[in-house]
Amino acid sequence: MNPTDRFALLCATVAVHRLEVETTVHPEDRQRERLYWVHRAALADRSVPALAELEHPRVSVQDAEDTARRLLEHDRAHATGRGPVPATDARWDTDPRGYTRQEHAALVLNDYNQQSARGPALLPAEGS
Repeated sequence: MNPTDRFALLCATVAVHRLEVETTVHPEDRQRERLYWVHRAALADRSVPALAELEHPRVSVQDAEDTARRLLEHDRAHATGRGPVPATDARWDTDPRGYTRQEHAALVLNDYNQQSARGPALLPAEGS
């Protein structure tokens, strides 16, 4: 794993930690809770190869599976999935990590589209 990938995982870990704290402070905020589970499940999924150097692969794979199932349960309970294949689809029963990938991709695409709709960030005028 190259240093760029490790740095990306570190940044994602910090972001997930912050979301976890926010979720603890605002336990009734379902949208924030879902955001936490999407990012936490995606981080667990992406971390499997890196953690293989530190622990038995079964441990990180199990964490990725368990976290993906928590996201899937949340979306089934609250009908909050955003990807093209709904959380209620039976395929996710045997592929919860696939559901995580779908939902994380939908979240990233949505964030990108929102950023694009706002237009480019304004930079301060030179000399100001």
